[in-house]
Amino acid sequence: MSRPTVKISRAVVGFVVLTLLFVFFAFLTLTAGSTEISWSDLGLRNVPYANMANQIFWEIRFPRLVAAVLSGVALAVAGLSLQTLFRNPLAGPFVLGISSGASLGVALSLLAGLSFGHFGVLGSAAVGALAVTAIVMSVSTRFANSTVLLVVGLLVGYFIDAVVSLLIVNSDAESLRVYVSWGMGSFGRLTYDGVGLFAVAVLAGLLLLACSVRFLNAVRLGDDFARGLGVNVRLGRILVLLGTSVLAASATAFCGPVAFVGIAVPHLAFMLFKTSNHRVLLPGAALCGAVLCLAASLFQTLPLNAVLSLVGVPVVLWVIVRGGRLH
Repeated sequence: MSRPTVKISRAVVGFVVLTLLFVFFAFLTLTAGSTEISWSDLGLRNVPYANMANQIFWEIRFPRLVAAVLSGVALAVAGLSLQTLFRNPLAGPFVLGISSGASLGVALSLLAGLSFGHFGVLGSAAVGALAVTAIVMSVSTRFANSTVLLVVGLLVGYFIDAVVSLLIVNSDAESLRVYVSWGMGSFGRLTYDGVGLFAVAVLAGLLLLACSVRFLNAVRLGDDFARGLGVNVRLGRILVLLGTSVLAASATAFCGPVAFVGIAVPHLAFMLFKTSNHRVLLPGAALCGAVLCLAASLFQTLPLNAVLSLVGVPVVLWVIVRGGRLH
């Protein structure tokens, strides 16, 4: 009887620690910078008496906070769900090519002039992510070896690079500048006007995955086991793939390609919570992703993916060394 008690207490401690870290890094994200901001200086946005501190807070720091939190949550939860679905510890939106598909959609939108504001970029990213998801899904049904999925993701990445190169050759200088800037990845690109759309997109993806918790808990032991429990495997796969595609697409559209969060954070969450129950792991991974991205956002003078690689690469190497065992 003591084992469940230990797990519950560990989960509570884990969530308390992550929440405290989240509040700490969120506070630093809003207050740290060359301009000192006092909370008494802040008022409503777009009011006649707004001062410089008010503008910096609402136009720069608050959107950066939202971008880091939503991207961390989206990519971490998507990565965890894909690793469970394919029973592969190295699966993730970036490795499986889903993020690359979203990147191709954004490239078509920006370089081919098909963008219609935030909705156009997000829609293009979603279409690209869903297209790659369909390819991965088709491959997963034909081959029992999940390693094939990693090879497919690599090939998709090369193919997308080739397509983007062709688009770059025929694009104008301004479109190319915008795309190159977007491709570097940044939490500072989100504007106040895009916060609502980003939040709605992430919420939609999370709701799809929340409806798949029972499926995720069962499918990690195999499709046959899940069917034996009365779980609709086909519907579960569709919900998970749609949810992860929406999450990866939204994060990529608004923040650019963000590496390693989707593949590394699920393992960090498991090391902290030591459970395979996705009712704990999903919110745990979401908090871990948000904390990691908030911490990375503080290094504003360094490339975002370079900072994230310092955490992500050791975690991936650790997974490989321990034999690629799934959490």
